[in-house]
Amino acid sequence: MAQKGASTTVARFDQSFLVHMIKDFFVILLLVMVLEFSIKAALVYYDYWANGVAKAETVAEDLADNVRSIMLNEGGPVAARTLYPILRKNWSNLGYTIAVEPTPLTIEAIKEGFEFEPEGIPMGVWPEGQYQSAKVEIKAAEYCLSCHTTAAVGDTLGTVTVRSYLSTNFAKWWHDIQLTAGLAIGKIVLHSILLFILLRARMEPLLRLRSTVSKLARAYAGLDQRAEIRSSDEFGLLSRDLNLFLDRISSLIAELDSVLSKVVTINDDVLKIQGNLRAKVASVSHKSRQIERAAMLNAKREPLLSTAWFDAAKGSVAELDVALSDIEDVPSARPILDNLRAVIANAESQIATNEKLFQDLADLGEDTEEFQIQITEMVRLEERMKGIIETGTILVRRLRPSENTLNVSNPNISK
Repeated sequence: MAQKGASTTVARFDQSFLVHMIKDFFVILLLVMVLEFSIKAALVYYDYWANGVAKAETVAEDLADNVRSIMLNEGGPVAARTLYPILRKNWSNLGYTIAVEPTPLTIEAIKEGFEFEPEGIPMGVWPEGQYQSAKVEIKAAEYCLSCHTTAAVGDTLGTVTVRSYLSTNFAKWWHDIQLTAGLAIGKIVLHSILLFILLRARMEPLLRLRSTVSKLARAYAGLDQRAEIRSSDEFGLLSRDLNLFLDRISSLIAELDSVLSKVVTINDDVLKIQGNLRAKVASVSHKSRQIERAAMLNAKREPLLSTAWFDAAKGSVAELDVALSDIEDVPSARPILDNLRAVIANAESQIATNEKLFQDLADLGEDTEEFQIQITEMVRLEERMKGIIETGTILVRRLRPSENTLNVSNPNISK
C-alpha cells in the first residue's frame, strides 16, 4: 500500500538519483584534490627534514662555484657587483636564502686593486623561522692571486651561507597550489558535466522501467503494463524479467478467476441440493410427527392392556385348566383354553410391536431434528464460502480492473 501523502509522479533522474550521483562524484573529486595537496604538503615537510641539509649543502657548493666562475677574469670583482643581485633573486625564487660574505683579506685586496669596498651578498639580519643551513668557504686558487696580491693559495677569501626555511618551502607549495587549484577545479567541473550527460543517456532505460513499476504500484492499477526493452544490457534483462514475472502473475490471476467461477457454480449446485434436501427432510419430519401423533391418539382411544390384566387373565386360564382337569367328560373345553392362551399371546405380541413402533418413531423424530441441525450448519458453511468467494472476486477485480470478473451479487447465492 502506498504511503499516505506520497507523490504519484515519477521523479526524473536529474531531480533525484543523477543529482546525488553528480554531487557525490564532485565531492569525491574535491576530496581527492585536497588529499593530493595534503600529500604534497606532507612530502614537502618530509623532504625538508630528510633532505634539507643535503640540498642546502649542494646549493652552497653550486653558489661557491658560481662565485669562482665570476672571479676567473680580472674584472670579476666589478662584474660580481652586477651578478650578485641576480644570483640572490634566482636562488630566492628556488626557495633559498643566501649570503656571500668576503673576508677582510678580500676586502683589502679589492680596495687596493679596484678602489671600492666589496659587499658580496650581505645578509645583515636573517629572517626568523625554522631552517636548514649549509656553509662553504671559498679558498684562494692560483688564478685568484692576480687580484688578491696579499693572499696565498688555500687562504679563505669568502664564505657562502645557504639557508632553507620551512616557511619558504610551504610558501612555494602554496604558490604551486594557487597555480594548479584553478585548473583542477575546472577539470572536476568538466568531468562532472561529462558524467551527467553520460549518466542521463545510460539511465534512460532504468527511468522507463521506473515509470512502469510506478504505474504498477498505484492502487487498483491493472497488470497489463509491460516494460519497454530497447537494449540487451542489464537494464534490458531486468525489463525482460519484469515482463516475465507480470506474465506469470497474470496467468495465476486467470487461473484464480477460473477457480472462483467453478466455486460459484459448485456453490449454486450445493444450494439447489440443499434446498431440495431441506424440503425432503421437512416432509419426512412432518409425516413422522403425524404418524407418531396418530399412534398416540389411537392408543388413547384404545388403551393398551396392562400387565396386571395379562397376569389376571393368565391366572384365570391356569385355574380353569386345573378345574377342568378334574372333570373328565368335558372334551370341548380344552380347545377353548388353547384359544384363550393364543389370544393372550397374540395380544402380548401386538403390544410389544406397537411399543417398538412408538420407540422407532421417537428415534426417527430425534434423527430428523439432528439432520435439520446439520443442514443449518451446512447453511453457515455456505455463507462462509460465499464470503471467501466475494473476497477472492474483489481481489481479482483489483488486480484486473479492466476485465469483468465474477459477479459477487449473484442472485442464486442466498444467505
